[in-house]
Amino acid sequence: MSEVQRTVHLDVADEDVLLVQEVHEEDVLPVWDPTGQPLVDEALELLQGLSGDVHDHAAVYDEVHRRLRDSLASQES
Repeated sequence: MSEVQRTVHLDVADEDVLLVQEVHEEDVLPVWDPTGQPLVDEALELLQGLSGDVHDHAAVYDEVHRRLRDSLASQES
């Protein structure tokens, strides 16, 4: 049996309406395509599979931010 993922869509025409729709995991496209930059791709991999309230994952977002900053700094030198 396939896993079901719950997605939330905001109707931009009416910000007061939320549409919750169940989607089968195999129907969900990747959020991003590989960039070809290993440090960036590794940072983005950390975001794969996060779900729920963003506040539950503050440490992951901090780590991704740190890695992206480090990647940018390494490109500048």
